[in-house]
Amino acid sequence: MESTNQNNHHNIATGIHLLTFGKWLFPLGNFVLPILLWMINSKKSDFIDRHGKQAINFQISMTLYTIILAFIGGGIIVGSMISGGPSLWEAMDHGGGFPFWNDMGIFSTIIASGVVCGTLIFALGVIDLVCTIKAAIKAHDGEDYDYPLTINFIPHHHEVETSNTK
Repeated sequence: MESTNQNNHHNIATGIHLLTFGKWLFPLGNFVLPILLWMINSKKSDFIDRHGKQAINFQISMTLYTIILAFIGGGIIVGSMISGGPSLWEAMDHGGGFPFWNDMGIFSTIIASGVVCGTLIFALGVIDLVCTIKAAIKAHDGEDYDYPLTINFIPHHHEVETSNTK
């Protein structure tokens, strides 16, 4: 009976990790689906609780990093366009074409920021995919897994216990 419960806990933890792919089904699916499964089952075992917190913390972290990179890239692009000043907008209003072709400094800044931030966002996506699959495999095998680059928004029990003793 104990072995069946343990296997069930491993399967639930695996499911929590895999449900983060719900983001491909609907917005915020990477939060809503794993949180629901975790909340329903977190009291059944520390194993499920730990894996649920890890998966949710990782998804929040990856989303935060992506938003920051998008704002940085977008800010550089908008800032470069604004720094073109009145001549940029005047040339566009009078049918002078897209004036960045005449000012490769601004144009290259826009392209570079887009490429750098876009590449970093793509890399975060790859890290998300690889680490989620790895975490699901570890959970299925009954092992713990600590995602990289994770901010612990939801602390683990042992972190709460150690912070209360100080």
